[in-house]
Amino acid sequence: MGIVVAAFVVLVVLVCGCLCAAGFLLDEPGSDPVAEKPWVIPDDGWTPPTRSAPIPERPSPAPPTPSKQPISRPTSGPAPVTVVYEVTGSGTADIAYYDAESDLMHVDGATLPWRTTIRTNGQSRVMVDATGPDINNAPPIGCTVTISGTGKPVVIKVQGYYRISCAPE
Repeated sequence: MGIVVAAFVVLVVLVCGCLCAAGFLLDEPGSDPVAEKPWVIPDDGWTPPTRSAPIPERPSPAPPTPSKQPISRPTSGPAPVTVVYEVTGSGTADIAYYDAESDLMHVDGATLPWRTTIRTNGQSRVMVDATGPDINNAPPIGCTVTISGTGKPVVIKVQGYYRISCAPE
């Protein structure tokens, strides 16, 4: 059995060697591969426009407005609590706060300093959150929430950079 395998291996080596030698012998001396002509896109009759269309002007940005109209006094109840939200700093910030009906309000691009006052039934949903426009070059920003009307006034103050939040604990 070993003789048959050895003979087969010798036969395969001889055939491969002959094919390689024939390739060298049949190749013409000095023949280099030649590139074909480049493929040409057929003309479909389309021509590019000679001038570009005018770019419409962008409308000037509207002043920042809440995502919906905030409610500064609840629709039911006596509203014994006054809440003053303040965000201090320079530039602009996106501000979120709870209105008198405990709806979360958003004011995008508010100019700082910013302030609003609401009257509400309680202080369970009182919070202001401010985020500056650029995390890498954030100027100092601060927020204050002042709650009065039920005993001694409560003042919450926070200072920071880029994003801050003020709420009673």
